This record gives sequence, structure tokens and C-alpha cells, in this order.
Amino acid sequence: MNNEEKIVKIYTLEKEHEYLIPLLQETFDKENIDFRIKSKYDTAYDGIFVTQKGVGDIYVFEKDKDKAESILEDLLKETE
Repeated sequence: MNNEEKIVKIYTLEKEHEYLIPLLQETFDKENIDFRIKSKYDTAYDGIFVTQKGVGDIYVFEKDKDKAESILEDLLKETE
């Protein structure tokens, strides 16, 4: 990710959506969308707060926000 572009959070992955990570990576890569997932897993507490805080937050460049949110929404609908 380029340090000069603004990065925004688009979603917090819940434990039940953890399986989406490989699908997101494949789809975002095909669409040339750079993204990062900031893990919320805390080793000090052995992950006991993952159910409350989620697995991680998904971040993209602001310029890709709308497209990334649309892709994510479609993936969530398809997998329900």
C-alpha cells in the first residue's frame, strides 16, 4: 500500500466470516484492489475476545472503497 494515499476501514470480519479471507484475497487481487486485514487476535488473552471484537478489520485505499464494499457485500450475500 502506498503511504501517501488515505486508507479506510470498510468492514470488521466476525468469527463466522473468517472463511471469507481467501475469497477476498482472490477477488480483490483480480480487481487490483490492495487491502490489508488488521488482526484483532490477542495472544495475551488467547483470542477470547474475538467473538466480541471480530477477527480483524479490512482496510483499502479510499479510492477503492466503493468497489471493495460492493465486492464484499456480494460475497457475503453469496455465502449466506
